[in-house]
Amino acid sequence: MAEFSTLVDELSADDNVAGLILGGSRGRGVYVREESDWDLYVVLHDSADLAEYATRFPSRHGDRVEVILRSRSGLAGEPAWNRYTFCHVEPLLDRSDGWLTDTLRALTTVDPASAAEPLDGYINLYVRALKGTDESGRMFDAAESVWWFLEFVFAVHGRLRPYNKWLRWELEHHPLTWNDLPRLERIVRTGELADQQALFRGAEALARERYLGAVIDSWEPDVARLRGD
Repeated sequence: MAEFSTLVDELSADDNVAGLILGGSRGRGVYVREESDWDLYVVLHDSADLAEYATRFPSRHGDRVEVILRSRSGLAGEPAWNRYTFCHVEPLLDRSDGWLTDTLRALTTVDPASAAEPLDGYINLYVRALKGTDESGRMFDAAESVWWFLEFVFAVHGRLRPYNKWLRWELEHHPLTWNDLPRLERIVRTGELADQQALFRGAEALARERYLGAVIDSWEPDVARLRGD
C-alpha cells in the first residue's frame, strides 16, 4: 500500500523515531484481507515529542492506516490486554541499541509462577459449575471457566494467552504441551460434565508437573470429585 510505505519511509528517516512495529494481522502476515488495516506503532526516543507527532500524524481508531504513538516508557507499560499485539512480530525499524527487542520480549513473556492465580480461578468456576443448582448458571460458569483455564495453560508455559481470533493459529504454529481445543469448544457449547472432568485431570497433571500442586490441594476435599473419581 503506497500510503503505508510512504509513511514508513518518512518515519524511518526521522532520528527522533526509535522504532516502528506493525501489529495485528498485517504484522504477522496471517488472516490478511484486502480490507485489513495497518496498525503502526511509532516509538519515540523522547516522550516530550508525543504531542508534536500527534499533530503531525493525526490518526484515529478505524483509520486504514492507524499511527499509534508510544514513548519508551509508554511501550514498556503497555496494558495487559494489548500485549498479544506484539507476539510473533518483528520491528520494521529498531534504532534503540537493543532496548526495543528486550522490551518486546518482556511484554510478550509471562512468569510461569503467575499461573497459580488463573489456575485457582479456573477451579473456582469449575466447582461452581459442578455444584450449581441452576442449569443456566452452571452453563455460564462452565463457559467462564474456559477463559481462566486458557489463562493458566498459557501462563504456565511462560506465554500470553492469545486473543480468541488467534487461539487456533497459536496452538497450530506455536504448540503447547497441552492442546485439546475441541474439548474446550464442547464445554463452552454444552457444559458436558465428562469434558470438564477430563479437562481438570489434564490441568492437575500439568499443575503438579510445574510445581503448582498446592493450588490443587487447596481445593480438598473436592479434588476427587473434580477428577470424576
